[in-house]
Amino acid sequence: MKRSILGAAARRAGLALAVGAALFAISSCRQTDGADGGKAAVGAAAEFAFRSSVESPPPGESVPFKLSANYPTAAPAACAPADCPWLTMNVNFDTSFPPKPVSWQGGGWDRYIASILTYVRKGQDPNLADQVGFRPDIGGGGPRWFNVPWMAYDPSAGREYRHGTTNERTAHLQDLIGPDGKPLVADDSVGAVHLFAGMSDACKGRYPEGFETWSVGYYNPQGGYAIGRSIPKDGVPKTADYMGSQMLAGLPFPAGTVVVKVLTTNAPPECVPALKGSPEWRVNRHVLGSKHGKPSYMCARAVQVSRVVQIDVAVTDPRSPTGWVYGTYAYDGNQPGATFWDRLVPLGVQWGTDPWTFPAVPDGAASLPLQQSVANPAIGTGNLYEHMGCRGRLAGPVDNPQSSCVSCHASAYAAKPGAKSVMGQNVPPSFGFDGLCTAYSADNASYFQNARPPQSFAGGKYPDAMSLDTSLQLEVAMQQYGQYATGKAPEPCVDSAS
Repeated sequence: MKRSILGAAARRAGLALAVGAALFAISSCRQTDGADGGKAAVGAAAEFAFRSSVESPPPGESVPFKLSANYPTAAPAACAPADCPWLTMNVNFDTSFPPKPVSWQGGGWDRYIASILTYVRKGQDPNLADQVGFRPDIGGGGPRWFNVPWMAYDPSAGREYRHGTTNERTAHLQDLIGPDGKPLVADDSVGAVHLFAGMSDACKGRYPEGFETWSVGYYNPQGGYAIGRSIPKDGVPKTADYMGSQMLAGLPFPAGTVVVKVLTTNAPPECVPALKGSPEWRVNRHVLGSKHGKPSYMCARAVQVSRVVQIDVAVTDPRSPTGWVYGTYAYDGNQPGATFWDRLVPLGVQWGTDPWTFPAVPDGAASLPLQQSVANPAIGTGNLYEHMGCRGRLAGPVDNPQSSCVSCHASAYAAKPGAKSVMGQNVPPSFGFDGLCTAYSADNASYFQNARPPQSFAGGKYPDAMSLDTSLQLEVAMQQYGQYATGKAPEPCVDSAS
């Protein structure tokens, strides 16, 4: 659930500003050609909005992915308890003070997230095989899962043609392998340096720039209905009044919305043992070349193996203070089970940003224990390693440990349609505030605040930014539409040393 906005120099400086679903400028890569080698930023908006990928497959090649954009035109019926049992489960969203201990099993959160995975995996390939991918149409009533449009405009990081994945945060070995098999404690979540047991010199030398993450997300019919109302068939986003504020016409997402994201990494099992037996997807991703004699990801793409490392889920739940609950699963090849889905391990759930916990408040006596994020106590055993997020808030293996699932997605805002969103100027950055997770500040207090649409981003810095109800995929879509609408083509692709 997380994206990067900095190049290699910033990553080496340790900023690692990254999250799911947004665009990652790898080695300052940009190119001017659009899909099929044509020049960008010409033609109807719908052509760019609803194309399946930035580059078409080679002639005659059959691929698993085609953009699923036949959105429901009528509001789907409420999700029945038999299909969405989590909506009626007795879990505690209480925010009373002093905070009460949050229990994984006793609180019912293990059953909550398990029921979401049961919904997600229904009708999917048992091993999420490369030739099948994630099925949007599981039979019966037609497509059940839908993609967000306007994510195939930027040719550097936009949708590739085999599985519809987009380029996200580059993870590093310290994100995926813990010291002696032990997870980092909350205070160690940022800036910790460890010796990684079992990591060979060859592994360290082959990937000094880390491992690319390529991911694809889907929404169920309730979410698809909202997307279709927000970005109709002409490809031009539409807004409407919601409680006195302008929002995309389909937002906020209706009750029963489910989001799933499949995240892949090019880390091999010899570097990350938990990836043994993980589905090997072939995706059209950046090649690993050389700059100044050192390995580096280049602008050029080629079809290469990426392994499924993480499954993120999110659901609307009106009982949550944010209206959402986020959950993360990590793949562990050493777990028992006959299928890929059986070997997924739940890492935890999160339904708020814990605004009374550092760095939203000063450390020490003012910082209270987490109350809106709970981790599976089994993580850190066997080959599965999980770094968690800021001060123990939820984050997945390839996510930025300085943030968390909900706080990252809570930054999903956009300029009004037709204007270009610029993070840190007219919309909040998903990362980028100074001292994120290391020091209390007004910016960090804003970043770790709970909000529900149509509330503005806390702190007052971005009063005109429009809430996207936590959807970073829609944020990318709006960013790309704004780029198109203002006549700005993607920047040239240049493999620089910086």
